[in-house]
Amino acid sequence: MALIAVGCLGLLELTFFAFGSIHEFSHSFLLLESAVILLATLGLLFLVARQDKKTEEAENTAESQLSHLADFATDLYWETDLEGHVIAAGGRLMNTFFPDINHVLGKHYMSVIKLDDAERQKMLDALRAIKPYSDILSVFRSTDDKRFYISLSATPRYSKTGAVIGYLGVGTNVTRRIEAQGRLKHMAEHDMLTGLANRYTFQNRIEQEVAASGEDENVAILAIDLDNFKSINDTFGHQTGDALLNLVAKRLRKVIRGNDWAARLGGDEFVVVSRDVANPMDACLVAARIVSALSRPFRIGGLELTSSASVGVACAPLHADSTQSLLKCADLALYEAKGSGRSCYRLFQAPDQPHSGLN
Repeated sequence: MALIAVGCLGLLELTFFAFGSIHEFSHSFLLLESAVILLATLGLLFLVARQDKKTEEAENTAESQLSHLADFATDLYWETDLEGHVIAAGGRLMNTFFPDINHVLGKHYMSVIKLDDAERQKMLDALRAIKPYSDILSVFRSTDDKRFYISLSATPRYSKTGAVIGYLGVGTNVTRRIEAQGRLKHMAEHDMLTGLANRYTFQNRIEQEVAASGEDENVAILAIDLDNFKSINDTFGHQTGDALLNLVAKRLRKVIRGNDWAARLGGDEFVVVSRDVANPMDACLVAARIVSALSRPFRIGGLELTSSASVGVACAPLHADSTQSLLKCADLALYEAKGSGRSCYRLFQAPDQPHSGLN
């Protein structure tokens, strides 16, 4: 454009010499001046339009690069509109969960993810307040039905004028960490040999069970002791003894009711907690099944071993209203069963209570 203007000025000089008079030159000058202004204006508009196009291309390129960066750097990312509908999604794991993105686009964000009640409430609270949220744990299923734990974080999206127009979020695969935590928790709460609850878990859970018991809903403790485990363990070795304990645990799982649970307290001491017991007879029926199941021979490495069990039964709040008192009652009933010839159960009887006839 500068060259065009210079050319116009040169043309102006030639015109001056051609006309040879100021009057004629003045008229020509006005024409050329208008032409120069017009050309300069057109040139300026051209430059502005070209710059706008470059800016738009740069913005599109930046958005494309950001999208590719999100695909590379995150396991999941998404954008939603103000109503919560997904308008964009991607990430390394996108195809793992949603091979066809059309199954996600346009859907409400909350219908795509799976959250438990507590995590869902945390997210809803943030959305209602239009605030960022982070570390919301969700569960996704892959196309081959594998479970993934994804930590979700998001922040509001804003327009150029500062208005909220939706959310921009990312998801991080934390499956290994969650599964490792689950394994550690399981190890801390369960007996390593049998897989039953351990003493630590028993002590924590029984406190809650006894506290929740009432007149119409008893909880029973069935204290179990193997009658001749020490003899088997000493004769055939610890490996055979451990195998026997493992088989005992398996039989206990089979005979207890669905809402009951079993624990190994150590050595050959087991306990079953029977919940929702309407009366002592319900607990005694469970005890009878345990005695019967554990009296059958065990086959271990070509050996056929017999190790019966004695069981002591006590109920809360019928016999005691505290955990320690209930355990003491169950132990007293267990000692009575052992003193009665073993391979049997006994229901706790207070000294001032008449015999129940359930033993």
